[in-house]
Amino acid sequence: LVQSICAALTLVAAVPAYAQREGVRYQEYPGSIIHLGNWVMKEKGFCEKQGLDCQTVLLASGPLAQQAAAAKSVDMIVSSMDVMLQAASKGNDLMVVGSMMTNNIYSLSVGAHVPQPNAAAGYGGNMKDLADKRIGVSARGSATEMYVKSLFAGAGVPSDKVTFIAVGGPPSAYAALQAKQVDAILSWDPVPALCDATKSCTVAVDMRKGQGPDDVKAMNGGFVVWQARREYVEKEAGKIEKFLRAQDEAFAWLRDPKNAAETLEIAKKYFKLGDVPNREQVIQQVVTETVGQYGAKLDRKVIDGFNQFLVKNKMIDKPLDVKRVVYSKAP
Repeated sequence: LVQSICAALTLVAAVPAYAQREGVRYQEYPGSIIHLGNWVMKEKGFCEKQGLDCQTVLLASGPLAQQAAAAKSVDMIVSSMDVMLQAASKGNDLMVVGSMMTNNIYSLSVGAHVPQPNAAAGYGGNMKDLADKRIGVSARGSATEMYVKSLFAGAGVPSDKVTFIAVGGPPSAYAALQAKQVDAILSWDPVPALCDATKSCTVAVDMRKGQGPDDVKAMNGGFVVWQARREYVEKEAGKIEKFLRAQDEAFAWLRDPKNAAETLEIAKKYFKLGDVPNREQVIQQVVTETVGQYGAKLDRKVIDGFNQFLVKNKMIDKPLDVKRVVYSKAP
């Protein structure tokens, strides 16, 4: 009997630690620096500390992630709030469960070949200089195009002579700007850092820093958010809370200056920038700016800001109720 008990205990001890943890499958955009916090959650053991087996599911776009959540092949997904609200307005039963990045992640960058005689006037002057230019957006009719139009409207500058061109995400958008196929691009990291390092472009409007008109600023307070299907939220609220605690601990670790060197090494492991001028400077700047954008607390008022923007631009038919789209226990 003693031998049987010992054998049984040996088998229990041999079970891998991860098998005793709760699995949670969450989406990442392949190689995107916004997931630095997720990489730290796993690398530094914050998932394990919360009793979670954090499982990454790579999905390249918000709509793909929404489809995967509906098919139950991923538990939690992440996107900007506007993408989530548009899906919810069409019947996709998603709920916001927590924030990842507080403010708008976009910036408007202008190619060095473009004259900017009014740049000294700031936001309004920059928009005046772009009134008849070619501006790259991620896709025609996308939220990025609507943001550009809002920037013009907020500055009192007509945009009827602007040519909008689809240029995709940051790598292809930056390439199009360098090739002078467009005069400016509305994009996201690492474009601002590339502009600073190469001097091939300048950031004309940085919405990450609260620049732009009031209707754009009203969307700060929970811009990039975690979501899950309502049925998952109701069934697995405990897992969600553990996941968000692990994220909080990762954010705190990232903000500690003594972890700066290790943060950079973790970023380099997952974030592949390629062969660009001043590569180390670009990576360092992107990492610093990413950490500065993290924020786990969701300001419920941000829903009003997004509702107004999306209704105004006919991207949703009517405002969505905050109680319908936000988990009541979201931080």
